[in-house]
Amino acid sequence: MMQQANLSEKNAFCRFAMGTSMTAYGIAKVSRNPDCTKGRLMIALGAMKMAEGIFKYCPTKALMSSCMENSMSNSNSTGNSSMQSMFSGQNSMSSEQIDKLMKDFASVITGNTSASTATTAKQPDASTSTQNSSVNKNSTNKAQNPS
Repeated sequence: MMQQANLSEKNAFCRFAMGTSMTAYGIAKVSRNPDCTKGRLMIALGAMKMAEGIFKYCPTKALMSSCMENSMSNSNSTGNSSMQSMFSGQNSMSSEQIDKLMKDFASVITGNTSASTATTAKQPDASTSTQNSSVNKNSTNKAQNPS
């Protein structure tokens, strides 16, 4: 089944030219070293770009445009945001959950286990956090300048 062309003449020519050069570069790499993974990858990617240029059809561009059309039609009809419709209605995480995950990840990377327990304790409001940060700043200034 022939797909509808979704690339312009200029874009198709550029893809064909880049695909040809990528394939030639990959062949040169593989001819010097037959076990070269980079050369084989360049040959495969170059061949795909050449085919896109010849047929004037890019499957990635077609997929992205269909996803955008679906998300726009879903957001207009149901009132959902376009991002939720693009991810098939998966629930998004709240910023608190993301912050907790980031802190847990950072504690695992650094090997600090006390940070993961500190994330479970939540501060009641923003005013206490600003008070705590000002107290911390004053204590560090006193430690640096004993005068």
